[in-house]
Amino acid sequence: MKNEFNSLIEKAIQLELSLAELYLQFHMLFPSDASFWWKLTIEEKNHAALLKTLQEMNDSHVDMPVEFYPEGSEALDESTRRISKAIQDFKKNPDRKLAFRTAYDFENSAGEIHYDSFAKLASSSPLATIFKKLNGSDINHAQRIMEYMNGLDMS
Repeated sequence: MKNEFNSLIEKAIQLELSLAELYLQFHMLFPSDASFWWKLTIEEKNHAALLKTLQEMNDSHVDMPVEFYPEGSEALDESTRRISKAIQDFKKNPDRKLAFRTAYDFENSAGEIHYDSFAKLASSSPLATIFKKLNGSDINHAQRIMEYMNGLDMS
């Protein structure tokens, strides 16, 4: 079980770092939205760091609530592949509207929904309480992307 957890958590960490890379690219490509994308970049890196902390706690034999386990390996791999492809596509053809739609879709992908759901979970586990405090308000990315996008003139 420990090896399975480590493998899944590594893939979840990679997913978060890939999203951070995509958002950093958007930060550089779209100056009018740079601060918005920068904030999401930092938050995705924070998610990766928190997941790394969970991995270290698991390695130290701290009991992990089942809610900590990320989605299946295939879903995480597929999301990471899609993000890598999007990074390449946006290098060739930057499109501001598509950037928001793409980010929204990724935030609604399996791995990100699991992270967001867990971050909001009302678990009584001391570990879950610590995780939620550390995560703070770094949640609801899909909703925040939609709200930001809806407030823009995209014509």
